[in-house]
Amino acid sequence: MVSDLNQPDDELAVTSDYVPGARGHAVLAVGADSDGREALAVWRLSAAGRAGGAWVLRFDEVERDAEQLVAVVRLLLDRCLIDWDAEAATSILGRIGHLLPAPMVAALEGNVLAIPDLLDEIGEQRARYDEAVERHRALSKSKIASLAWPTEVPARKELAERTSVQPAAASPVAAAALALTSAVAATAQLWEDTEQTRYRRSYLRSLGEPLPLPPRWLARLREAVASSAATSA
Repeated sequence: MVSDLNQPDDELAVTSDYVPGARGHAVLAVGADSDGREALAVWRLSAAGRAGGAWVLRFDEVERDAEQLVAVVRLLLDRCLIDWDAEAATSILGRIGHLLPAPMVAALEGNVLAIPDLLDEIGEQRARYDEAVERHRALSKSKIASLAWPTEVPARKELAERTSVQPAAASPVAAAALALTSAVAATAQLWEDTEQTRYRRSYLRSLGEPLPLPPRWLARLREAVASSAATSA
């Protein structure tokens, strides 16, 4: 069974999610569906973590006929698979790899993100901004306050616990996919808060215009788009 909960014709038409050169993320999860049968959940996310398409596919059905699975996974090729660690994402991909064309599997395996790495990058950027404040303080005759971050960057365990409860989920496998979706959205929001806080200080604007995502994260999403275009060319 395939369930497409929300699949807009052009996800980039959502202004708040528009990131030039990037499409977003893909989430894979395995678990029981609403009938208790083992299933694969596939969530397609924007760069900011907003769901733009969601499917639940039963393993017994796709094993008999992989056409629907291939059609859904093809929609992910310009995105990065994302999970708590790279091994989790690739292990799920490994369960369905024999049903997919080899180039499709290779493309997805080459574009994988781990949420803890994204949290670390946000922490690194905040430290860079804090250091810039200290440099400015050393040269200024005025009293310069330290940057006050609206929310501290959480540890992996803290964020996982915070996003694990999904009471509106229709099934355990949907809950798993929604938990990952919430974690991606929360991480993107941390970055938005970071750039807003930084850009309020006029002397920190020399560090550059606000970025929609941290540099390495953004580069990986853009690489996924570029590799998809090269594969289909």
